[in-house]
Amino acid sequence: MYKNFTKKKEKNIMETIFGFFLLGNSLFLFLSFFSFIFHWKNDQSQINQLFDKDIVAENLLGKIGATLSHYFIHCGIGISSFFFPILFLIIGLKILFRGILILNIYKFITYKFLFFSIWIPITFYLIFPNYGILSGIFGFEIGNFLISLLGKVGLGILVLTSFLLYYVIIFRHIKNTKKLKKEKEKNCKDNNGLFLKLFHNFKKNFFNYKKYEKKEYAIDNHPFFINFKEKKRRIDIPILSSSISIHEDKKEKYIENNKKKILQILNYYKIGIDQIKCTIGPNITLYEIFPKVGVRISKIKNLENEIALNLSSLSIRIIAPIPGKGSIGIEVPNNPTTTVYMKNILSSEESFNKSTNMELPIALGKTVFNETFIVDLTKMPHLLIAGSTGQGKSVGLNSIIVFLLCKKNPEDIKFILIDPKKVELSIYKKISKSYFAMLPNSKEPIITNIYEVKNILNSLCKEMDKRYDLLEKSMVRNIKEYNIKYEKKYHFPYIILIIDEFADLSFSFKQKKIEIYITRLAQLSRAVGIHLIISTQRPSVDVITGLIKSNFTARIAFRVSSKIDSRTILDCTGAEQLIGRGDLLFSNKNELIRLQCPFIDLSDIQKIISFYGKKNLKKNEYFFLPYPDE
Repeated sequence: MYKNFTKKKEKNIMETIFGFFLLGNSLFLFLSFFSFIFHWKNDQSQINQLFDKDIVAENLLGKIGATLSHYFIHCGIGISSFFFPILFLIIGLKILFRGILILNIYKFITYKFLFFSIWIPITFYLIFPNYGILSGIFGFEIGNFLISLLGKVGLGILVLTSFLLYYVIIFRHIKNTKKLKKEKEKNCKDNNGLFLKLFHNFKKNFFNYKKYEKKEYAIDNHPFFINFKEKKRRIDIPILSSSISIHEDKKEKYIENNKKKILQILNYYKIGIDQIKCTIGPNITLYEIFPKVGVRISKIKNLENEIALNLSSLSIRIIAPIPGKGSIGIEVPNNPTTTVYMKNILSSEESFNKSTNMELPIALGKTVFNETFIVDLTKMPHLLIAGSTGQGKSVGLNSIIVFLLCKKNPEDIKFILIDPKKVELSIYKKISKSYFAMLPNSKEPIITNIYEVKNILNSLCKEMDKRYDLLEKSMVRNIKEYNIKYEKKYHFPYIILIIDEFADLSFSFKQKKIEIYITRLAQLSRAVGIHLIISTQRPSVDVITGLIKSNFTARIAFRVSSKIDSRTILDCTGAEQLIGRGDLLFSNKNELIRLQCPFIDLSDIQKIISFYGKKNLKKNEYFFLPYPDE
């Protein structure tokens, strides 16, 4: 320890001595250069007689000052030699004061020294050819050589062009450094706000003040909304011990009663059961039945109506058997049901961890096991949504768009919204400049006119072909590989086409053309980052045709009125037994999952849109698609 300390001390002493040495040299050179400008004619003849005591130099720093000035200014780079004392001064200060406040200036001077030391002597020779002290021998020789090649006018143009280019580069650099400085300051403020909020929550929980205060789940709990200063709509949940215990007691009694009723009806029909388990979800409870060996599954499945009657339930759904488990599932609606809020999903750590490594994450809701269900749109790669009116399709679309907005930057995703109803998606106009892909001559960012749909789809097909050509030239297979390869130069954003009511387009006068474009995009656009989300309230064969179904392997079915509609969407029954209000079935790769769609209020959507509209105000750049064919 002692040896290290002494070594550090010796090092500090040496650095201090060297710093003062540079400061002394800086002052010496500056005074000698300054004096040389006035006395160089008298001192030039006495430089060779350096050690003759009878001869006295007129330079302020004597013969050595006159000699150094002669070689630096006259034989060197002329008046530009004054950069040397300035450079020594800054290096000395940097060593003495450990770079505090000097580092940026030091970099600035050292980077610019080379440019000015070359071009200032040449410029002075061009303007004042008879004043050799300004240009030095360096400027004289280089200037003569360039005049012999380009002439005086050509050299003047070259000098002017180089200074203009230098000014443009420096101006850009200063602008970028200012931006970075502002971003750093903003991040510091954000962190301060986060620390204050954490301290406030710690104090609130530790000291337990306001004992009967209602628990708050606000949208600003999410890290994206820390700077969002407006008052948010809050969802108040009572946390009084008496109310919670009563509610839990009621739920437990309800589940136990249902268990007894299920066992009662199965025993009545002489069906042996080894065990029964239950899993409570947001809107349904899953009862897992483990039948005895030799019991036929069809016997339990045929008792669907009898079990629903005995449980006094609107509808139940029997899964026989549950995939991957040796049990049969009976899904029974809860009474009362629990609403899944989008703001709670956004602020949860579970959704953050699941969506971190996904290209286009989409939160579809919560499973029966109360787990947040997030899928990657790039792996589906397209999504078909269907269901009866008022069962949650529009809320589901809004939750998909909002989740993508919160997880991705405007440089990464662009939306194309087609809304034949004209009012469902109009709320997103505020972010159209930064998040939308548009036609070059389009006036409205959201397509509401059926006659313009053909043009936007044609333009999107052209964009797809253009991207495929670039992928071929770059020798990559998909958009992800392309963006990694050309991260600094070029960047392709993902384009997401969302159609709110596909049935209106299917019955338009250009139905065949629209279907051809949709089919072509669905077949080819996955590799180039174009994905489709289509929603319809009429899941019939003439709307969702065989060609469209074959290319949309991922499907969402909300509650429908008949088994035929359920088969049209999912190729199986089950959607007619859903309870509505966001209850859905998600089918992907022969896997059927029941989910509760998250609810997001209109006021919360407006706050999110206004927040991202203000946040990306300076990044407002239109993303234009190619011109469509006439």
